[in-house]
Amino acid sequence: MANLFTRASAVLDRSVVRFMERRMAPRTPRLDKGDARARLIELAAAYSEGTLGLPSPFFPAPQLPTPKLTAVGDGPLGTQVVDLAYASDYEPFLPAARDLHANIRENHTAHARWWTSGRGRPTGRGRPTGRGRPTIVLLHGWGGGNHWVTARTFMVPYWLRHGFDVAAFVLPYHGERAPTLNGARGLGRSGALFPSPNPMRTNEGFGQAVFDLRALSMFLRDRGASTVGAMGISLGGYTTSLWASVAGPTDVGGVDFAVAMIPAVSMAKLMWRHGEQSPMRQRAAKAGITEDLLVDAFAVHAPTTRPVRVQRDRLAVIAGRGDRITPPEQAEALAAHWGVDVAWFDGGHLAQVGRGDALRDVRRQLGALGLAGREFRT
Repeated sequence: MANLFTRASAVLDRSVVRFMERRMAPRTPRLDKGDARARLIELAAAYSEGTLGLPSPFFPAPQLPTPKLTAVGDGPLGTQVVDLAYASDYEPFLPAARDLHANIRENHTAHARWWTSGRGRPTGRGRPTGRGRPTIVLLHGWGGGNHWVTARTFMVPYWLRHGFDVAAFVLPYHGERAPTLNGARGLGRSGALFPSPNPMRTNEGFGQAVFDLRALSMFLRDRGASTVGAMGISLGGYTTSLWASVAGPTDVGGVDFAVAMIPAVSMAKLMWRHGEQSPMRQRAAKAGITEDLLVDAFAVHAPTTRPVRVQRDRLAVIAGRGDRITPPEQAEALAAHWGVDVAWFDGGHLAQVGRGDALRDVRRQLGALGLAGREFRT
C-alpha cells in the first residue's frame, strides 16, 4: 500500500511540474547566444565576491519594523487573528538589480497573518497585551501566499493547541506581494516572478525574503515571543533553511529552530532538472550555460553554502519518498549538511500521505527541548 501511495503521488507531482514550466516560460528572458554565458559568469562573480561567509553584505540586518496591525477576528482556541503589514526596506545588493526591484511596488510591503493567544488584539495605542508563548513562522510553497490555504496546509490549530503562536509569512512576489495586472490584485499570478530564470530577481528575492523574515522575528520577540522558529514547505523549506544558515538564536532577527518540509536545497539543480525538455533549456545549452554555472550564480543564497546557525537538535527535515517536484535527493542533501536524519513519509509533494506522523515527532522533539508553550486541554 505504501508503494502504491508513493507511485500515485509521483504521477500527480509530474503533472504539476509540467504546469509550472508552462507558467514560468512566458516570463523567461530571451537568451542571446553571444553573451548570455559571459553575463551569467559576471553575475556569479558579483554575487560571490565577499558574500559567501558570515557576516555577509548580502544579508544585512534590518531595523525593528512598525507594522500596521489589522484585527481579523477570533481564531481557534481563544486566539486572536491579526494581519501585519510593514515596509520592506530591502535594497538589492547588486546595483543593476535595483530598477528591477523598484518596478514591483506591491512587493515593497511585507505581509503576515498572526494567530496569537490573546496578545495580538490591537488596543487604543496599537499595542497587544500579555507575553510569553513561542511562535512558529510558516513559509508557504511556490504559488502560495493565501492565508486560508496556508492555515490548512500547516494545520494551524494543531500548533496552537500544542503551545505555539503562529505567524504565516508571505514570500516576495507572492500573494498580496504579486504585481497587479490590469487593475486586478496579483493573487492569480502569485509566484510567477519568483523564483524565476532571471538570476538577479531570484537572488535578490531570497535576499529580500530573509531580510523581511528577520524583521518579523524582531517584531515577534519585541511583542513577547519566548522563541521564534520557522517551518517551511517546498520553496518555503528552502527559505527556512536559508534563514537558519544566516541568523540563529544569538543573531539579530534569528530563529531558534527550523523545520524544512519537502524542501528544495538547490534552485540550480531544480531548474535544470525540470526544464530538461523545455525550449528555454535548449536555448540555454546552446548559449553555453551549464548546471554548474547556475550553481555558481545561485550560491549566495543556497542553504548549503554556509554552516547552519541553529543547534542540530533543533532542526528537522521532512520529505516524501514519492516527491517529484523537490525530489528526495534534495532533502537528503539538506539533512546531510545539517547532520540530521530525514523523517520520511510515503506520499509526494502534493499528496503528503503519512506526513502527520513526522509532524508529531517534530512537535515532541520541540517539546522535549522546552521550546513549546503550555498546551490547551479540552
